[in-house]
Amino acid sequence: MDYNDIQTRLELIYASMGEQFTYGQAALETTHTKIESEGNERSISISFFNPDHKPKVLNQINSIISNLANLKDCLKRKVKLQGYNPKVIEDEINNSLYLQIILDLSNQAKHEYPLTETRRSGKDPLIKNISRTLSPSNKPDNIRHERTDGSAMMNMMVKITADITDSQGNHLYRLDDLVEGALSAWEQIIDKYNT
Repeated sequence: MDYNDIQTRLELIYASMGEQFTYGQAALETTHTKIESEGNERSISISFFNPDHKPKVLNQINSIISNLANLKDCLKRKVKLQGYNPKVIEDEINNSLYLQIILDLSNQAKHEYPLTETRRSGKDPLIKNISRTLSPSNKPDNIRHERTDGSAMMNMMVKITADITDSQGNHLYRLDDLVEGALSAWEQIIDKYNT
């Protein structure tokens, strides 16, 4: 793998983003049913997130964040080869709260929380309310998928969801909005510097 190739880095980002979605039969298998009873009353809750799977889901989230953050040094090398000062990439990051938060989250995963040195956003972002939700599929196939218990779905997917908050618990972004915003910012930078 050529770690210096921007297109390869983008492919890694797109692939990790795609891993946040589960389709068809696999999506049905993510259901987690909880039955509770108190006296004569029973309640059943069905969710698409098993709390036991939180480390796996967090790894998927961190993969997306890391791949987005890892594009920074690749772009700095490319613009330097084109005669620009690599600081232009740092300046672009400083102009995008999306990228600042992505880099803070990535560095926090590598180092510590809260960061003690480079805190780009000044927000000390946190990933909260990790879950999976059922939503219309972004790749509808018109195939009905069924489980043996009778549950079924068609043109639906299960996607990872989370909230990004600051250190005080104030909501900053939904995970998907942060990821899309950061990717868009990188794509604009790539276009701007013809890398």
